[in-house]
Amino acid sequence: MCKPDYEEYPHEGFLRSLGPEEEKTSAPVISAKTERLKNPLFNKSLQTSATETNNDKASTQTTESAPVRSSSMLIPVTEVARSDLVLDVSNGASEYIDGAVHINYMEFYNENKELKSVDEIAALLGNAGISPSDRVVLTGTDYNCPTCLGGPFGATFVYWLMLYIGHDESKLKLLDGDTEDWKAAGLPVQSTPYVRPATTYTVQRIRSELLATNDYVKNADVQIVDSRTFDAFGQGSIPGALNIPYDKVTENGRLKDEAELESVFAGLTKDKPVVVYANTEFKASMVWFALRMMGYDARIYTWNDWLKNLPAVRMRLNSTLTRAEPNPASPGPVKIYAVFELPEEGAENISETADENLTTLSVMGCATCEPITVWSGSLTKSKNPGLSLGKTTQYFTCTARVMDAQGGEVASVPMERVSDDEYVGTWDATNASPGRYSVSFVVTVYSLSKEFEDALTVVIQ
Repeated sequence: MCKPDYEEYPHEGFLRSLGPEEEKTSAPVISAKTERLKNPLFNKSLQTSATETNNDKASTQTTESAPVRSSSMLIPVTEVARSDLVLDVSNGASEYIDGAVHINYMEFYNENKELKSVDEIAALLGNAGISPSDRVVLTGTDYNCPTCLGGPFGATFVYWLMLYIGHDESKLKLLDGDTEDWKAAGLPVQSTPYVRPATTYTVQRIRSELLATNDYVKNADVQIVDSRTFDAFGQGSIPGALNIPYDKVTENGRLKDEAELESVFAGLTKDKPVVVYANTEFKASMVWFALRMMGYDARIYTWNDWLKNLPAVRMRLNSTLTRAEPNPASPGPVKIYAVFELPEEGAENISETADENLTTLSVMGCATCEPITVWSGSLTKSKNPGLSLGKTTQYFTCTARVMDAQGGEVASVPMERVSDDEYVGTWDATNASPGRYSVSFVVTVYSLSKEFEDALTVVIQ
C-alpha cells in the first residue's frame, strides 16, 4: 500500500481532533473530519471514505459470509480516531501507539501451541477492556521471530480470530502501517501499553466457515494454498496444494496493493473456496487476510492438524532381503538394499504406534507398492480408508545412514525405489577404513519419520 503524504499535515490539530467524527466539545464542533477538510491533501481521502461508507451499506444486503474488500479492512495511520480502540498484539514490542492496549498474540495459544477455547479467548479480550461494540484497530507482529518482521502477522491472526468468534467485521480494521509509520506521521507513542478497565466480552456467534476442518480439506471441492516457505513445501505438503509463501503478499512490511496481489493469486479462482494453511494459524493468517481482502472465500487450516490426522502407518523391514553387496567388501562402491513388507493379516503389531505429537512414524501396509492404501486403526476387518501412498510416492523417502564402530555417521545414502518394496542406494566406501559398519534406515512420509536402527552390518576388509 502506498504510504500517506504526511509532510504538510497539521499533526497537532489532528491529535486534538482524534475523536468521533462529530464530537462536541466546550468550543464549537471540532472533529477529525473538520480538521482534515482544512488540508487539501486529505480531500481525496475523504471522498474515498464516503464511497467506502456507501459500499459498506450496500454490502449489508449481501450474505453474511460474503468476503469484504480491502477498503473496509485497512485503515491508514492518519484515519485512526480517539474513539477507536487500538489493540497491539506484538510479542517483544518496545513501544506502543499512544492509547493502545496490549495482548501478546501468543496468549491466544495454550502450552501445546493450540488455540485456546472460545471462552478463554473472550476472557482475554474482556480483561483487556475490549467489548464487541468497540471498533478495534489491530497492529503488531512478533519482534522475536526474524521471519515475522516482513508483515503484521500478529495483527492479521487476531483479526481472523476476532472475526471467527463473531466480532462485527465493520468494527475490525488492520492498521496499514506499523509503529514506525505512526511515528513518521508525527503521532505519539509510549513505552508501555494503556490499561483499560476490564469488561465482559460476550461472544455473539462462531463463524465456523472461517476455520477449515480436516474432513473439509480432504472431501470438499476447494483450492488449497500452502503459505509456508518453498523449502518447507518441498519437504511435504497437502496433496494438490499450491505454494504461495506468506512473504509473497507483503512488501516492506506492508500488504501489497491489489494489482500486485492479483498477480500473486493468478493461479486461483474465486469460483471455489480457498483453504490456506501454514504450521499454525499465525503464519497462515497473512495470506488469508490478503485473500479475503481480494474477495476470495478463504478459510484457515494448519499443517499441524493435517499431520495430527494422518492415518497411523505401520511397516517392517524384511531382514532377509535387506542386504549389502558385496559384503564383506573391499574399499569401493557398496550397494545397499532395503526391502519393506506388509505384516500378514492378524499378525501382531510389530512397531510402535504414532504418538500424539507425531514424532514417530508407524506404517501398516506396503508403503511402496503401486498403489497401496494405508489404513488407520488396528489390523481388523473394520478398516477405515486412509492415505494412498502409492499415488504420492514423492512423499515417501528412504535414506541409509552408515555409522562407524564409534557411532559416528560416515555417510548418508539416498535410496531409490527400484521395484515394489525395494529401495537401493550406493555407498562410496572408497576411503572407508577397515572395520564393521552399521546401517540404519530412515523412512519419511510427509514430515513424519521412523528409523530402523542397526538394520544391517557391512564389513570393510
